[in-house]
Amino acid sequence: MVTKLRTFKRTGVFEFFVIRLTAVFQALYFLVISFYWFQVEPVNFLDLTALFDNILFRIWTFLILVSISYHAMSGMLNIAHDYLTSRLLGNVSGFIKNSFLALCWIQVLGSITVGILLIVS
Repeated sequence: MVTKLRTFKRTGVFEFFVIRLTAVFQALYFLVISFYWFQVEPVNFLDLTALFDNILFRIWTFLILVSISYHAMSGMLNIAHDYLTSRLLGNVSGFIKNSFLALCWIQVLGSITVGILLIVS
């Protein structure tokens, strides 16, 4: 089963690996921001503007935003498939599940759109 990870097929092991990888990227980003926050006393708008003017930092921020969106969407898909079932909700479960997932995808696409706009600006 673990050998399927190298083929990048959508397996439970692959999902587990990607979720852990996104969590590591998010933690690293948090550590860098925290380190910057504690090194620059006091933090003001000009300092943060100088930090985010670097295009590499903007791209890294965008990748973290995509990482957070993937991480959140994986959790929302698990919730939808586990708890929004016909056994628990009856005949309206399909409508509720599809509406829930549509709202989640709208949020993800909105977040990524905002990230792209932040990189461009």
